[in-house]
Amino acid sequence: MTYKPTVVLVDDHELVRSGVRAELERVVRVIGEAADVAEAVDLIADRPPDVVLLDVHLPSGTGVDVI
Repeated sequence: MTYKPTVVLVDDHELVRSGVRAELERVVRVIGEAADVAEAVDLIADRPPDVVLLDVHLPSGTGVDVI
């Protein structure tokens, strides 16, 4: 079995997340999605991914707040 890196998607637009997820799932394993800073921080803390794809402009803060 080939290793697939794990990814968390963070974007406040559900349509964007679902579109990105559909494209990425061929090559990575998406382990979670978040729509705001608090949700992203909790998700990443519970299950650290290899990569976080992060929208810089979120309604509850910025992508930098997540980092």
